[in-house]
Amino acid sequence: MELLSHLLTYNFISAAMIIGIVIMLIENRKESPRGSEHISVIVVMLTIIIVNTELKEWFFMRVYDATMDYRGNTAMWFMYIRSTAEHILFPMIAYTLLLLIAPIKKKYITFLPELILIIAEAVNLFGPKYIFHYDKHLDFHDDLLFLLPYFVGMLYLLLLLRYSIIFLKEKQMSKGVAVVFIVFLTILECYLEAAYIVVDLMDEIVALDVIIYYFYLVAIYQSETKVKLRTSELELERSRRLIALSQIQPHFMYNSLTSIIYLCDKDSEKTKSALIDFSKYLRKNVDSLSRQGLVSIKEELEHTRVYLSLEKLRFDEDLNVEFDIKDDMFMLPVLTLQPMVENAVKHGINGSESGCGTVRIVTEENEQFHQITITDDGAGFDTDEIENLDASHVGIINVRKRLSDECGGKLIINSVPDKGTECIILIPKEKNNENSGN
Repeated sequence: MELLSHLLTYNFISAAMIIGIVIMLIENRKESPRGSEHISVIVVMLTIIIVNTELKEWFFMRVYDATMDYRGNTAMWFMYIRSTAEHILFPMIAYTLLLLIAPIKKKYITFLPELILIIAEAVNLFGPKYIFHYDKHLDFHDDLLFLLPYFVGMLYLLLLLRYSIIFLKEKQMSKGVAVVFIVFLTILECYLEAAYIVVDLMDEIVALDVIIYYFYLVAIYQSETKVKLRTSELELERSRRLIALSQIQPHFMYNSLTSIIYLCDKDSEKTKSALIDFSKYLRKNVDSLSRQGLVSIKEELEHTRVYLSLEKLRFDEDLNVEFDIKDDMFMLPVLTLQPMVENAVKHGINGSESGCGTVRIVTEENEQFHQITITDDGAGFDTDEIENLDASHVGIINVRKRLSDECGGKLIINSVPDKGTECIILIPKEKNNENSGN
């Protein structure tokens, strides 16, 4: 407790900054902005440095005896180890910042100066002292290569400065300015410490550097997320338009109109009903171009019935349709059901050898999903070829994408050649409740 109290008293700013960075990392752990891993590593190293410094200060305030000869004492080894760790970790933080900020391709070559430093510090720790040493009273003394840790750290800072200039030239102004400011702060602190104007501020400066760049990363992440969201919305809108336009097919319109013309001289009431259905069908497809959000299954079923009534004009008794509606209280993307039914008629029934058959539409629910099942006893096909189907197979990939994007739904196709096809649409209840506002 005494050590913790001393830490909060004399290193409060550093501790507060690290805690702040950790809180930000935890808060954004799901989004995980690019570079979060590097910042986590820097936080760990910075924490080690602060604890290291705190242990030294606590030792000199509470335990140290200026008259004692510490040669061979555990305290002497502690001082050597902590100084070695400090000399290694500060340049290592600069190297990690470089990896975080700059597009380094040859990382191992860039790490070479730090590796040389680690080896030199290890030799200094266990062998001849040519970087630093402590005398018998634990007074610190510089030796011949005392500038080596500073040189390695400065080398990485200069590389950062070089990349910041590149960023500015490439019009990445915010990134370039952020890196220049980080380098300026760090070099200024080094100068102030060398001139004995300030003492032991490096950990606070590094923490401030990390906070500055982390805010930059979060800002960039949010900007990229907005762009991705907008791109996704545009893609979704494009998918809606494609599926709507694909439904207004010349062949279907021609066949429907031909059937209606054929009815004109035979049954005027049936002709009138067919024209109303044809008008409803066209209006639904055109309206879907501007529809936002989900629609009710009742609306989709009605549009499917209209479509099937027009197909019945052509197929007559060759097309049998069955509905088994056990669940009609859920929402789904517009033009989801009818394209799948059209595939069943066009490629299943019409594509079979007999040219006749049954299309069955069932809606039901279980604990997790609202389920629509469309089955036909027609031609069937190899489901491995779904990705390679031509444009005449209306909307399978399109409907699957819109189900996933708009309500987290799934489209499952089971088919056996010459046996028939089963199309299952699954709408998650949880997401459906959120989207419908229930």
